Amino acid sequence: MKDLYDIAVQHLEDGELDLAEDALHTYLKENTTDARAHNKLGVVFVQRVNFKEAERCFEESLKHDRYFIHALNNLGNIACEEGKLEQAIEYYQKAISLDKDYALPHNNLGVVYKQLNRYGDYIREMKTTKRLEKRKVLFSKEKPPIKDWFINLWSRLRK
Repeated sequence: MKDLYDIAVQHLEDGELDLAEDALHTYLKENTTDARAHNKLGVVFVQRVNFKEAERCFEESLKHDRYFIHALNNLGNIACEEGKLEQAIEYYQKAISLDKDYALPHNNLGVVYKQLNRYGDYIREMKTTKRLEKRKVLFSKEKPPIKDWFINLWSRLRK
């Protein structure tokens, strides 16, 4: 049986933001220190383009787990959306310092470097992202179909 957190995540994946938010609030009443849940609630607010509330949720997530790289990456995304590129770099670099093998902050950092015309840094981060994603696919127990992998890679490279 799925717990309330898993149900909330499923609602989020299905685009049912109100149901996801309600489930996460209910879950957090009993699990106030769950960094994952605060982070997912932040994702709900990002989907609604409510960056202020999303940022509050990501910060709350980090209060409960200062090493929660997903919250750091999400804060970087908000900073980037708001044009605070140097702040975004700091968040992405902190996430990378905590887990150098997590591809997403490398990719996001590369995007910011490209916006700043730092092409050498951009290329380095994109190569790192590609290497990490390739390793993830090669050594994953649950390998996605190769077609899905190429579609995902192509969509990232087009950005």
